[in-house]
Amino acid sequence: MQARLSRCVLILCLSSAPALAQETASTIAPDVGNRVLEGYVTPTLARFREASGALSNALGDVCGASSDSGLVAVHQRFSETVSAWGHVSVLRFGPLVAENRFERVFFWPDPRGVTLRQVQGLLASDEPLPQDLAAQSVALQGLPALDYVLFGTGGDKLADDARRCAYAQAVADNVADIAGALENGWAEGTAFRASFTAPAADRDPYRSSAEVAGEVVKAAGTAIEFARNAELLPALGKSVEKARGKRAPFWRSGETFAFTAAQIEGVQQLITAAGFVDGPSDLVNGYGESMNFDLAHARDALEAVAGAPEAAFGEEEDRGRISYATIAMEGAKHTLNGELAGALGLVMGFNALDGD
Repeated sequence: MQARLSRCVLILCLSSAPALAQETASTIAPDVGNRVLEGYVTPTLARFREASGALSNALGDVCGASSDSGLVAVHQRFSETVSAWGHVSVLRFGPLVAENRFERVFFWPDPRGVTLRQVQGLLASDEPLPQDLAAQSVALQGLPALDYVLFGTGGDKLADDARRCAYAQAVADNVADIAGALENGWAEGTAFRASFTAPAADRDPYRSSAEVAGEVVKAAGTAIEFARNAELLPALGKSVEKARGKRAPFWRSGETFAFTAAQIEGVQQLITAAGFVDGPSDLVNGYGESMNFDLAHARDALEAVAGAPEAAFGEEEDRGRISYATIAMEGAKHTLNGELAGALGLVMGFNALDGD
């Protein structure tokens, strides 16, 4: 599934027709890269760094004091980190895809339960914990692993298990390190930032504002599709009988729907920062507002889910809310990849998704 979704990433083609180039120039903000950097990337990465750092510190307090009295703070910091990651995960290009950073933070989907097997094996082993977690399997490094360590069996007595506590600390430190590396990847003076904010014919990977806008469209579409197809639909199943809430990310911590809502909010903020809602083209803005309408309804539906994720996918009222959210997300994706991309002068192509 992981490989299949990777192959399903949208492919962007830019038309070279002169008339379309003129239209593109008038519908895409010439400073689209700077707008996205200042309006979305910089604050989003800073929030992730701060949240993951606070999580690491909170775990240090619990493990250092050998007392579970600080677990409430750890759980709160975990929730904040997951939410911050929901926004960062939308930026699935450039620094986030380098060095497997996305998978190291969020190894998903995981239909074979690799994370659970490897984490349980590590905790049960008599061997010393790895000195360099970043060199280990991606399934051991990120937030899904920490979800089990903190909220799975034995997580309520974290401080009583020195090995479990030390591993939790190592995972949190690893995520915080990745957050810092992401900021560095976007930092002033890097070749990637220069290309994104000031694209030119001799710069890689972006040679024009249209290519930057295309990356934003691709990232937003991929985020919607991934959240819908890899996070919600497998747990929803095709019927109540086939609902499997434990196939959703972060079901143990109860963060499933807050996380997906954060991803949706991230897409909304990204397209707004790019000028697709209040930019130079009324036509583009109209489609951006239509997208925001659908995405806002999807967020509202997910935030209204009352039950725990483990059960909510199979309970009639909550299942209806989740189903509605997936329909609204699909509508937003079609608007983005169809009308909005067309109004920007971009021609979008796709690889077929199995079982969309």
